[in-house]
Amino acid sequence: MNLLAIETATETCSVALEVQGEILQRHQHAPRQHAELLLPWIQTLLAEAGIGPGSIDAIAFSRGPGSFTSLRIGIGVVQGLAWASDCPVVPVSSLAATAQCAALKGIKAALVALDARMNEVFTGLFRLNDDGIMTLHGEERVCGPGLVQRPDGPGVYAVGIGFERYPELQELAGHMAGIHADTWPAALAVLKLAQAWLRCRTALPAEMAQPVYLRDNVAHKSRT
Repeated sequence: MNLLAIETATETCSVALEVQGEILQRHQHAPRQHAELLLPWIQTLLAEAGIGPGSIDAIAFSRGPGSFTSLRIGIGVVQGLAWASDCPVVPVSSLAATAQCAALKGIKAALVALDARMNEVFTGLFRLNDDGIMTLHGEERVCGPGLVQRPDGPGVYAVGIGFERYPELQELAGHMAGIHADTWPAALAVLKLAQAWLRCRTALPAEMAQPVYLRDNVAHKSRT
């Protein structure tokens, strides 16, 4: 299967392409540069692989939670490519992708916290299963950093930029197995999680490429 993966939920931007078992990727910490990087990267990877958009079998994408603007940029590109190529899509949680990146560092349990702005974080607990996939335990949620609780059991690492940006989470991380605040979601992890999805489920139609924000007031602006 030729699988394209796109990740734009946070300050990083990345694209990965698997063609006949070979993986090509681009990744950069690039706040507010997603729009200018994404399409050129996709075009470059397709050219390097020697295929066109019509040869993509499915597009995996980070569906959030994350930044409203960067998510809309990424999902807009996914929808356009999927509609134009009559290609199905696979949604992947950005929190799960962050945890999967932590798994590449040998971590088997991760409490993920990404900065949600507005003095809140997106958070979820993930544990590595026997297939090497980080799976959610409990639910993903958005909350104040002081409401994030230390998970039960040993060996759980604090993962994600939230543990660097909020003092309450820095204190919590001091009671955990370790901290990897510099771990971000990446398209390579989205690719791996999408592969796990496709082993037991089918890809979705293009119109199902929709964001998950976790909060209802993402576009609310205070009146002055």
